[in-house]
Amino acid sequence: MSAVDQEVAAIRGEEKSKGGLSYEVILAEPVSDRPPSPLTVSTPTRPQPSEEEIERKLLAAKERREANRSINDVDEKISKAVEKRQELVSTFVTKTKENLDAKMEESQEKREAHLSSLKTKLKEHLERVETIRLTNETKLQEIRQQIDEKLKSADEKRDEIIKQLQEKLRLHEEHIKSVKQSSEEKTKAMEEQIHSKIQLAAEKRDEIEKEMLEKLKEQDRRGELARQKKENRLSGGGQCEEGETASSG
Repeated sequence: MSAVDQEVAAIRGEEKSKGGLSYEVILAEPVSDRPPSPLTVSTPTRPQPSEEEIERKLLAAKERREANRSINDVDEKISKAVEKRQELVSTFVTKTKENLDAKMEESQEKREAHLSSLKTKLKEHLERVETIRLTNETKLQEIRQQIDEKLKSADEKRDEIIKQLQEKLRLHEEHIKSVKQSSEEKTKAMEEQIHSKIQLAAEKRDEIEKEMLEKLKEQDRRGELARQKKENRLSGGGQCEEGETASSG
C-alpha cells in the first residue's frame, strides 16, 4: 500500500470476547476521477546484468575474436602454402615438359642422324654391289669372248675349256648370289635395328608421360586433401562460435 493510501485509510479496532481483536480496514474514496498518470504506473523492468556477467561476456567475445583472428591467420598461411605449392607444381611441370621435349628432340635428332648414317652406308653398300655386278658382267662378257676365240682357235680343247669356263661361271654366279644374299641380310638387320630403336624410344616416351600424369594426380590429390582440411577447420570454427553465442545469450 502506497503513502497516499496510508493517509486516507482509517483503521478501526474492536475488542472481541475472550481477548480477541478484529481489525477492519476502510479505504477512502478516490480524490478525483482523473486516471492515474502513466509515470505512476509500475512497469516490469529487465534485471540489469551483474558486473561479473558483463566481464564474462566481454571475455568470451575477446576469446571469439582471438579465435577468429587465429583461424584467419591459419587460413592465410594455408592459402599462401597452397599458392606456393601450385607455383612449384606449375614450375616443375613446365621444366619437366621442357626437359622432356628437349630430350625427345635430341633423341629424334640422334635417331634421324643415325638413320641417315645407316641409309648412307646402305646406299654406299648397294653402290659397291652394283659396281661389282657391272664389273662381273664385264668380266663375264670378256670371258665369253675369250671362250668364243678359244673355240675358234682350238676345237680340240673346246670341250675341256668349256667345262672349265662353265665351272668358273657357276662359281662366279654363286659368288654374286652370296653377295646379294649377304646384302639383303644386312639390309634386313639394319631395318630391324632401326624399328627396334624407334619402338624403344616410343615406349620410353609413353613411360615418361605416364610418370608425369601420376605425379600430377598425386599433386591434385594432396591439394584436394588440404582444401578439405581447410573446410573442416572452418566448419568446426563456425560451430564453436555459434555454441558460445548461444550460451552467452
